[in-house]
Amino acid sequence: MTQHRTPAFVRRFDSLGSDDLAVAGGKGANLGVLVAAGLPVPPGFVVTTAAYRALTDDAEIRDAIERLDSCAPDDRDALTRTAAEVRDLVRARPVDEALEHAIVDALDGVAETAAETTYAVRSSATAEDLPSASFAGQHDTHLGVAAEGVVDRVRDCVASLFTDRAVAYRARNGIAHTDVEMAVVVQEMVDADAAGVLFTADPETGERTVATVDATHGLGDTVVAGEVHADHARVARDTGDVLAYDVGEKATELRLSPDGTAAVDAPTDRRETRALTDDHLRTLVDLGGRVEALFGEPQDVEWALTGSGFVIVQSRPITSLVSLPVPRPADDRLHVYLSLGHGQAMTDPMPPLALDVWETVYGEVMNGFTGVERVWITRTEGRAYMDITPFLAFERTRAGVVETIEAVNRSAAEGAERLLAERREEFGVDVSLATLPALLGTATRVLPLVARLLWEGVAPFVRGSAGVDEFVADLDEWASAQAAAILDTDDPAELVDNVFAGFPPAFVAEVSPKSMRAVVGPLAGSVVERVVPGADAATVEAAARGNEAEVGTRMTLALGDLADLARETPAVERAVLDGRSFEEIRTTEGSEPFVAAFEAFLDEFGHRAVGEFDVSRPRWRDDPSGPLGIVRGNLRGEEPGAHRDRLRERKREAQAAIDELQAKAGRGLLGPVRRPLVSHLLRTYRSHIHLRDEPKHAIAHLFAGWHGGLQRAGEHLVAAGVLDDADDVWFLRRDELRALVADPDGEVPDIAARKREHDRHRRIDVPPLITSEGEIPRGERAAVDEGTLVGTGVSGGVVEGVARIVDDPATTTLRAGEILVCPSSDPAWTPLFATAAGLVTEVGGSLTHGALVAREYGLPAVVSVTDATTAIRDGQRIRVDGDAGTVELLDDADDGTDDGTRASEPAVDD
Repeated sequence: MTQHRTPAFVRRFDSLGSDDLAVAGGKGANLGVLVAAGLPVPPGFVVTTAAYRALTDDAEIRDAIERLDSCAPDDRDALTRTAAEVRDLVRARPVDEALEHAIVDALDGVAETAAETTYAVRSSATAEDLPSASFAGQHDTHLGVAAEGVVDRVRDCVASLFTDRAVAYRARNGIAHTDVEMAVVVQEMVDADAAGVLFTADPETGERTVATVDATHGLGDTVVAGEVHADHARVARDTGDVLAYDVGEKATELRLSPDGTAAVDAPTDRRETRALTDDHLRTLVDLGGRVEALFGEPQDVEWALTGSGFVIVQSRPITSLVSLPVPRPADDRLHVYLSLGHGQAMTDPMPPLALDVWETVYGEVMNGFTGVERVWITRTEGRAYMDITPFLAFERTRAGVVETIEAVNRSAAEGAERLLAERREEFGVDVSLATLPALLGTATRVLPLVARLLWEGVAPFVRGSAGVDEFVADLDEWASAQAAAILDTDDPAELVDNVFAGFPPAFVAEVSPKSMRAVVGPLAGSVVERVVPGADAATVEAAARGNEAEVGTRMTLALGDLADLARETPAVERAVLDGRSFEEIRTTEGSEPFVAAFEAFLDEFGHRAVGEFDVSRPRWRDDPSGPLGIVRGNLRGEEPGAHRDRLRERKREAQAAIDELQAKAGRGLLGPVRRPLVSHLLRTYRSHIHLRDEPKHAIAHLFAGWHGGLQRAGEHLVAAGVLDDADDVWFLRRDELRALVADPDGEVPDIAARKREHDRHRRIDVPPLITSEGEIPRGERAAVDEGTLVGTGVSGGVVEGVARIVDDPATTTLRAGEILVCPSSDPAWTPLFATAAGLVTEVGGSLTHGALVAREYGLPAVVSVTDATTAIRDGQRIRVDGDAGTVELLDDADDGTDDGTRASEPAVDD
């Protein structure tokens, strides 16, 4: 056969490597790495991206691809319609003669009898099989292709770059359609005895020490596609021990046929026969270890078993794994890390500089507290985690840690208990003469503080409500002064130093013990529940309602009053409803009363923000659009004075609960003694319960100071020509910022790349608990019917209504009776609770903010509902059972709005 010199269109596997992604796509480049390392790979070649460019070198095709990029990511109809147009145009395009000759010549080089050999033809996109995006199953694969059909299947693979699912995947992950190209892998077909998938880490638990294998008889595409109930095995990588082997039904097998492949019924005696022996598994896992070592990260390996052994068909990173926390432990011991964000009900990723703030602040506080220099804060996927390993060494602190975790996430707490039970010996404390001085030093520092904490927690039971107002005022004044001191300089270097000084020594020495008053209310309530015969938690919780001093209630009342004030002046009401900025509202005729009231709101709450734990986020005084958005929602969805009416109703509920508890306390022989005691406890309870949020409200002044200081440093770097935008400062690291402030001519890191990484982090769900080995400890979810979601019930009762999915409380119109469904909730969400009939969140526990406010408002609430905002459709009717911790999905009701808009996309009135 005549040889044609067209090397640009085809490349043999042995000529490719990790640097050839743009030529061979992810799959092809990875196969080149495997072949170069001598690993068993069926022979083949890659039809390069030059072929893609030849097949799409047409004005009509290029225009259609560009139109895809102009489609909104959530405009499914436009994406689907345009993608179909691109596919049709590519499939109708003639294959260039030079390209066809190149493929035919390459086939001759793969097999001596090319005409009798069949091939696997697989798509290999340039944005595929990458650590940040696998695109698994998004593009075409053709098996058992005869030589004369390869060219057409290559064209089909090129067209599959624009399948509906691939286009949607790219749109969802922020990848431009014009930035990707398609290569195609052509590989000699393997007639496998068994095949399947090997994960070199357990994708379910995250354990890097355990490999998992799915296997079936015949070809493995039925496993990849989920079309067969395959065998599933778990293997310890270090010992080769088979930890579990579940035999699947394997009712069908995929086999080669004259027409390519065919699914055939498996013989009855083979359906329940293992596809792999223990020796097979050990060999395969060892092979997977070599593959992982080549790529430096856990791999998803597709394999086949033939008479001569295992071969690797392809390998890609396991993109679903949460990255191992860094920095890595300096010792060889197992470490356990607890998410700081989950404790704050704020699980969004933070940019690098915000993470540096918490790493420094928490690290220095903990090192000062324990007297031991160690790394306390790690990070993964843009989230901060605290190393809680030292507290797991002692039985009492271990129990306290598990209780803390349970308050954040019950499933994680159950997982922690299981981990501690299974690997208890790994958490022992190293007590020796060498370590004794350090332990004694820690005890010397800790015991006086513990004594003060206990006194501050007990004294209010004697003093009653005395000093509560002074405590709140002093705490807020202290924190405000600290924030002002941070910003009391124009020197950018001093601003940075002030921020990274973190909490002042007075915080631990003075403020922290006094903040124990915040636990007095809940403690008094629990005592009442135990002392009063027949009392239950719901009645005690009801006795706390309607407290106007509580931070969230003050905020809700102020915003409701602002809406009523805006109603008094139609021009102001229209300006707010139209989404005008605060500066524009200032210029509206008759706005003076509203402006004065809104400025008073900012004086009290301007240091707060949605997701305020992320210090990179603007505070409300910097960007008042957040509270203005809530006022706008009140104007649309509330009747005048409704917020005050609800407060009065909650006060009536509280008084009824108090009367009931006192009546029960007065019964029986001990009644005359018990009733005055309970009355005192209830007064203590009512006077202290609102303090739960006061320390956070005060400390948020520091958060605002940190934000302001670093933002001003960013503005300095913009003025110096170092940064394009002051917000870019958040994508520097602490030492980089200091270096650039000292020398503006220094090297600036790739800010754009870090922003892309930050966007990638947004798409990754992270666990509340993770180990240094990557394991995600969690408990077993209860078995429920299909259509029921399981979480943690944190506020009792059952409610049925329309679900309203909310992403941002500032852009929402929540109507009375709707059930609020959101990723998480912090104090900025509180005004929505006044309208909601129930609450469902994706994260949270019994003591996170959403749970506390739900109980205050008497809303049935279920938290820690995995993927609630996607599993529940906006406008769908659901039933929330706060007692059972379940959310039942009912019928698709009308979305509950007059105009059909989504809650996070409020309508603009005509």
